[in-house]
Amino acid sequence: MLPAISLTDKKTPFGLALLTCATLLMEITFTRIFSVTMWYHFAFMAISVAMFGMAMGSVIVYLRPKWFPQEKIRPILAKLSLSFAASIVVTFWLHLHIPFIPALTFIGVASIILTFLLITIPFVFSGIAVSLVLTRFPKDVGKLYAFDLIGAAIGCILLWLFMRPLTGPGVVLAGAAIGGASAFVFAWEENKKKLFYISGFVTLTLVLMAVLQPHYRILEIRWVKNAWGGPMAQKVDMTPMIERWNSHASVTVFNTTQDTILGWGLSETFKPDYIPKQLYLLIDAAAGTVITQYDNKPNKVKHFKYDVTSLAHHIRPESDVLVIGVGGGRDILTSLMFNPKSVTGVEINADILDLVNSGQMGDFTGHLDLNPKVNFYNDEARSWVERSNKKFDIIQASLIDSWAATSAGAFVLTENSLYTREAWIEFINHLSDRGVLTMSRWWVRGQPGEMMRATSLAYSALRELGVKNPRNHVLIAATDFDQETDNPNGVGTIIVSKRPLSKNDVESFTNTCKQMKFRILLTPVETEFQGFAKILDPSTSKNFTENYKLNIKPSTDDNPFFFNMLRFRDIFNNTLEDNGVTGFNMRAITILGSLFGMVILMSLLGLLLPLWLHERGNKSEVSKLDTKAVWRHSIYFAAIGLGFILVEIGQIQRLTLFLGHPVYSLVIVLFSLLLATGIGSSLSSKWIGDDEKSGNRAFIAITVLFIISLLAVWVLPLITSMLYGSALTPRIVISIVLMFIMGIPMGAAFPTGLRLASVEVERATPWLWAINGALSVVGSVLAMILSIGYGITATCLVGALCYLLAVVVLKLNLKAAK
Repeated sequence: MLPAISLTDKKTPFGLALLTCATLLMEITFTRIFSVTMWYHFAFMAISVAMFGMAMGSVIVYLRPKWFPQEKIRPILAKLSLSFAASIVVTFWLHLHIPFIPALTFIGVASIILTFLLITIPFVFSGIAVSLVLTRFPKDVGKLYAFDLIGAAIGCILLWLFMRPLTGPGVVLAGAAIGGASAFVFAWEENKKKLFYISGFVTLTLVLMAVLQPHYRILEIRWVKNAWGGPMAQKVDMTPMIERWNSHASVTVFNTTQDTILGWGLSETFKPDYIPKQLYLLIDAAAGTVITQYDNKPNKVKHFKYDVTSLAHHIRPESDVLVIGVGGGRDILTSLMFNPKSVTGVEINADILDLVNSGQMGDFTGHLDLNPKVNFYNDEARSWVERSNKKFDIIQASLIDSWAATSAGAFVLTENSLYTREAWIEFINHLSDRGVLTMSRWWVRGQPGEMMRATSLAYSALRELGVKNPRNHVLIAATDFDQETDNPNGVGTIIVSKRPLSKNDVESFTNTCKQMKFRILLTPVETEFQGFAKILDPSTSKNFTENYKLNIKPSTDDNPFFFNMLRFRDIFNNTLEDNGVTGFNMRAITILGSLFGMVILMSLLGLLLPLWLHERGNKSEVSKLDTKAVWRHSIYFAAIGLGFILVEIGQIQRLTLFLGHPVYSLVIVLFSLLLATGIGSSLSSKWIGDDEKSGNRAFIAITVLFIISLLAVWVLPLITSMLYGSALTPRIVISIVLMFIMGIPMGAAFPTGLRLASVEVERATPWLWAINGALSVVGSVLAMILSIGYGITATCLVGALCYLLAVVVLKLNLKAAK
């Protein structure tokens, strides 16, 4: 056994805090990077990769203790931190040059695995260093664990501070610089001049590179590495004109080589006599829209009147309009074509508003923000609507939130708070008596899943509001398909009226569709597609929806995965995928299942198998261990590892709806929980001792944790629902307070278990670390499976039950330790 020494210096905790700060910053930053360089489906894997690398680091410490002699521990920590910093830059550069092939082929799978393995390397170095600090100074583990978590919490906040001025690649360089600063602190303690100067030089170099990155693109993301750049990408010159990053998304503007007007669902009857200049606005390398040149001459942009997304304006001209998701301004311009009373645009991304309206593109777009009829708000649309007292004649959202991490989130798959039953009820309640809600989604030949789910949402919301015959409130139309290219994709528009549609409404809608040769899919008196009629008929809706080949049940706040329509039982049913846009969304479930198998295999081969093989070679030492005791402690560490990640991700998913964006919830939940668990870990040092009272205090703390996590399953949604319409700042404060209440007892769980294990089965401690890490890695994917399959409540409940199991096992461990 290695001698355990006390922590005598004051700098090692700060070196640890800097290292964990850099580690968490990189973990979150790579969720943003992956959503640009890969499909959004893979963004959350940055979390799993980071946890896997950290856990593997602790395994290496155990398997090769001779590599880390105690008398040289601090210079070793400096070298590890320096290796972390250097490997971040190298592996990120390699990642940018590896082709991304998202296909279930040998080459495709190999490219994804290679990417994940590369990004794992820096986290392995970090994991080794953190493991060394926490295991070589066991008497100070509470204090050190607190510095570990508090440093990580600060790393969460730095994403907000760094992303806009530095861009995504710049934040990667900044994270590497913080890792270099950690090496500098460790080397300073030992006064190793050579290592000290090297660390300082590397840190300063990385800081300079980070500052210069926005101007000189030292690490360049080649647009578009992601093979899918949106339906109009083939007419785009993929050399960026303007590139901006923030915590929401990357926003890039490209020139176009168009010889036709780029639009969503233009009528084939429109014959342009003028083609306005258009630029391509790309969000996270996946969601695209256009920015149209406008000089306040409506005749030059009259094509907006001929788009299927404008149908609501034909039956409700001269209206008060609310546009959800301003984007490049196309829906704002559409509204202006119909002489509106007012136009209100709500956009969550401040950079898009600044870029398109009053910033670099203001002259190009005609400064829509200066139009007296137009008002813009930088806010999350749903919470803005709930706070608003105004009633609107038209609330419009056209093809927003598809194929980007802005909708899918940096952490979970395809959740969206705008496409839920509760959201549509709120929107309808904010309509005037003549008001309509209009949403446009993809219409796919033979598989119109998005339009059918939108219809299901309309039915569910209207029935909840007391409407007996929803069909009298709904109109649906779509563009026809491009028969020459056999393109299966069209654009559909659903119009949901607060009051029953009048005869004039239906006639106006029908005449407009016939003039523009749009397909009339449903009116109160006719339908071309019987599926829509069955969904809206109370006598057939439930049976049809449950038995349809796709999952078209209305998405809810507890299961807000509008874009996922593939049931888990059909995960390998290739007949449900097509070459249209819905196939792209459904592929997320296949990818999720594949990734679940991948993380299980990674955990088995990279964490548990090496330890098992090592222990087989030390049978004499293993025979001295109490097998039952090892099992007891293994179950405890597995329970707290799985419980923590399930509760954490469950709260991230839940607060995404409350805070309005996945990045907000990701950063705030991680920051709050890490800071709170750091405080709890520091306090736990007073609870953990050899006397009976300290054991009782530890047991009470974990029991309180279970009770709080159980109450959070049902109480937290009630609290957030009451405060949803408040401003963002109080919602953030409430979220932090709630996470602190949960996080402080969470911080006691790990050091409590570690202390008890060191008393009873000290040799098995590395195995327990690996179990905890493996369950955290697997749990990050399992949480999404539970949420998509059974709802966010189910994820949080399973997490709470894991803590119940931990309470039971802890009682047994305390009894055995007496």
